[in-house]
Amino acid sequence: METAQGTAHCHRVIVAIDGWLEVLLPELAGRVRTARLPMLATAPTTEITVPCPMYYRDGHEYWQQLPDGSIAIGGFRDQGGPSEWTYDATPTDAVQTMLEAFVRTRLQVVAPITHRWAASAGYTESGLPVVEQVREGVWALGGYSGTGNVIGALSGRAVVAAALDRDYAAVRVLLGEAWSPDVTHGREA
Repeated sequence: METAQGTAHCHRVIVAIDGWLEVLLPELAGRVRTARLPMLATAPTTEITVPCPMYYRDGHEYWQQLPDGSIAIGGFRDQGGPSEWTYDATPTDAVQTMLEAFVRTRLQVVAPITHRWAASAGYTESGLPVVEQVREGVWALGGYSGTGNVIGALSGRAVVAAALDRDYAAVRVLLGEAWSPDVTHGREA
């Protein structure tokens, strides 16, 4: 790889991102799809106490109370329609309205909304992440299907062991005993 500062050489590359994985590694197009994940946050509040991260509607909505008392919540991507399958991480009014209504009616929090944002995340048809060598020396890691905080860390450790030490045990635990290092994006390597 050439940079303004010089040339970098390596034997292995691990591409570990969630959203946009199928753009960076076109071999994964059709297997990973990027979606917008909308969020909002309130000012610090004592109206409710949320002792741990919470999930609603099978994880479609998720929130937690931060140490300062503010509430951070995301969700309703599935109700935002096909336009939520996008590389654009700009929050939409429709989904932000649903998030705010949930905060006001379901959580019964009236603290002001202080922040609105969105991120990009990759989804797979199976819900399992992509953890594989997509071409010689290039490993892909992503498509966590909305579970990146936990699965991303576990997958990261697994792919490093596989790529550097050829230790595939952790990948098999994540993806099943049938997983094989000799299969590259659905075709034999």
